[in-house]
Amino acid sequence: MLIENLDKIAGVFAQLGIPYVEPYETTEGAINRKETGDHRGLYYIYPEQNFYFGKAATNTVHNRHKTHRPKLDVDLRALYSTVKEKKEPKWIFPEGWKEGVRRFIIEDSGEIPSHYIKTSRGTVVPGVLDFPVTHKVDVDTLPVLVWNLDHLTPGQISSLEKKINVTIWAYCNTETYKRRHK
Repeated sequence: MLIENLDKIAGVFAQLGIPYVEPYETTEGAINRKETGDHRGLYYIYPEQNFYFGKAATNTVHNRHKTHRPKLDVDLRALYSTVKEKKEPKWIFPEGWKEGVRRFIIEDSGEIPSHYIKTSRGTVVPGVLDFPVTHKVDVDTLPVLVWNLDHLTPGQISSLEKKINVTIWAYCNTETYKRRHK
């Protein structure tokens, strides 16, 4: 599946008239430690499982992964941030991500709860912030393919990501989640 998906990704570059750039291999840990990913581009988390495909069009790959690591770790406290009532949690944990993490990353111990609760005042308060899990993969060594696309415009990067998402249907992407639950 990986080789087939990489061929499809190269095909999207060709369809959009953008010269293909070979991705480099790294890990989630290396990106989070800022050893790699200090540029804009596309990334493919856990490509062997077709887990998630994303973009860093106006920010760096490293900065985009600051939101991904707490989801992969199921660190609901980090996703909520400061434990107080506020307008919104620091980061959202989309349902597609929750399903993918349960399927590929952790030993499934049931539905991952929400880290926030909406109030009638239009704010949020902490939901479940401590949800212990057992990982079946080491998130730090989780493979990631990264395309350095600093030479492209944010619009070109976004166009590539949008078309690739509906070509490879990575499991955690919102488009794939919606398609699964039609």
